[in-house]
Amino acid sequence: MKKNNSVCIIDDDSIFVYIVKRLMDECNFFDSILVFENGKQGIEGVMELNTKNKLPNIIFLDLSMPVMSGWEFLDAFAEAKISNKEDIKIIVMSSSINPNEIEMIKAYPMVTDYIVKPITPSDLEKIANY
Repeated sequence: MKKNNSVCIIDDDSIFVYIVKRLMDECNFFDSILVFENGKQGIEGVMELNTKNKLPNIIFLDLSMPVMSGWEFLDAFAEAKISNKEDIKIIVMSSSINPNEIEMIKAYPMVTDYIVKPITPSDLEKIANY
């Protein structure tokens, strides 16, 4: 599997984050990983990384979070002045299989994929090949 330099997970479910980090580690998916508990921390973290030229290759984004949802993060990300943001792959993760939600995601061109939780090794393999 192709290794990614930096991965970011934005999700408020600490158990899910723990499991995904272990899976990614077992699959040798990343060199470094950052975790933010909500969209507000996520956008602030990405903006700070932008000033240091250390943007993540991939952002795994949950949609349902307190403080700032994944939807609000996507809106803020679209408006943010981030260098080379088109090089960042955003993978939306959700436990929902609602077709309306999946259609709404298509309105965000920066979203590379939509994955229904839980994430599997085959999901990671697919993402690594984007």
